Amino acid sequence: MKNLDDLEFSILFYLQEGVQSIRVLSSLVGVPTSTMYRRIGELEQRGWVKVRNREISLSEKAVLLLKQKFEIIVGVIHVEQQMLDKILLKGSQPKGWEHQVEVIVEISKSEGLDYAVAAETAAYLHTGYQTPSACISYVLERDKKIWIQFLKKRWYEQNFEGEMADIVLLSVRSIPQNISVNGVQCVSRKRVFLEGLSLMGRGLLDSLVISNSLGEKIFLTVPEELTNVVA
Repeated sequence: MKNLDDLEFSILFYLQEGVQSIRVLSSLVGVPTSTMYRRIGELEQRGWVKVRNREISLSEKAVLLLKQKFEIIVGVIHVEQQMLDKILLKGSQPKGWEHQVEVIVEISKSEGLDYAVAAETAAYLHTGYQTPSACISYVLERDKKIWIQFLKKRWYEQNFEGEMADIVLLSVRSIPQNISVNGVQCVSRKRVFLEGLSLMGRGLLDSLVISNSLGEKIFLTVPEELTNVVA
């Protein structure tokens, strides 16, 4: 896991001026083209840039975030770092997200393990808006293997990256600030807001809903189809 570093911030800075090539970016930033290829690949994977026909541009996520207040940008980068290390698990039988949350709560109580429901799952529990597709939860890094062990006993198996999951475990050194919502430990609304911005897509809609109660304003500079959904 890693935050954006000085080199990556420099890349995003120069891309604000418009579409650039790898060669031009390498010259502007002052690194070899081989290094630039690798960093652009990492930024693309994390959703910060788009690569089309060897031309590099800012993604909708980057355009949106770079127009936010500084403290929001820093918060999103921090949250993104913590959400990168994830474990995807799929149940043997199709059941709703409520069941997956119940499983997490049950294991937590029976085994004395800390957790905090996050992202779209927490957004729904806070607002009742947009039914989540899975249970997304932070767990302590030291307890990661224990969680997997007990989930496997309940017929969950690990999935590959990019596949659908019923439970997503986010492994962290310390559980983020959380509160009880109907008996489920959920990250705070502020945290959900930042998680949504870091994920974009569905997460952006969750952030918009929660932003009203936080008094935060999101500057929408995203594709027309998404602004139509928001409208």
